Amino acid sequence: MLKYILCDVYNMETALKKPLSMSIVSSEDAPADSLNAVFAVSGRIPEISSVKVLSGTETVFFGYVDEQTETKTKGGVLLEIKARSLEAVLLDNEALPQTYCMPTLKILFERHFKPLGFAGIDGGDRPFPGDMVISKGMSEWQVLSSYCEEFCKTKPHIRSDFVIETGENREADTIFLGANSPAVKISRTIRRSALISDIYARTYAGGGYEMHFANETAKKHKLNRRRYFNSADSKHRSVLYADDIIKGTNRKYESYNIDLSGILVCRVGDKLKLRNKREEMVISELHYILDSNGEHTRIYAEVIV
Repeated sequence: MLKYILCDVYNMETALKKPLSMSIVSSEDAPADSLNAVFAVSGRIPEISSVKVLSGTETVFFGYVDEQTETKTKGGVLLEIKARSLEAVLLDNEALPQTYCMPTLKILFERHFKPLGFAGIDGGDRPFPGDMVISKGMSEWQVLSSYCEEFCKTKPHIRSDFVIETGENREADTIFLGANSPAVKISRTIRRSALISDIYARTYAGGGYEMHFANETAKKHKLNRRRYFNSADSKHRSVLYADDIIKGTNRKYESYNIDLSGILVCRVGDKLKLRNKREEMVISELHYILDSNGEHTRIYAEVIV
């Protein structure tokens, strides 16, 4: 069973019993995880600043509170907490517009992330070739994610100890769901609309869209959808990015929605293997839920083609 620890603005911690309802959502499409929980409480309620959710000694969620709502009813007081994980700190802070000449991750950390309270970085420190332009309106998250995407080929993650992971040093865990796994429901979806059959790339200024990338997976499933990619006008994305687009859409073609009773601690990006299934999958979205059916885990996974 999960444990909930609320910390108020005076740094006083309170461990609360099982909430009336709770959901934690983690998705590769959203930088920050989100939590929404409702507790039955009594007495004076201070302003809550952060919330931690534990499964044993492992942190399932840690983040700052965006919103708290207290509702008085005949039965008592309900406290609703909405929070986001530490990535939200970078999302909510705008970066100072400036231009760096061959910056390193160490320089970016010292000037952008350390002043916001982050403790360190776990990952490489290769110099950014050429100039890195931080334009007006960019968030600190965009600064970090742009660096990681271009030079680490990863998506960053922030641990509950305030250390930023670039993803370079993390190997994905593999989750096995066998005959004894508490699966309540498994559904499979085929999304034909996701596939792209052909990409034509423009590789130099003044040239046409002459370089062809064919997707054999789409051809096998009798689909024809073409796209055009202009790498000549892209400063950091080479023509090979067209191949990344194809691989990304292939992952969206076949997916599974798996409901498990209880809490299965894992992370978005982990690999998943199902009993009697040869295909390997990657977890793209994860929900921890407490409702009238008790605690359960909902996993959305995409088949790796």
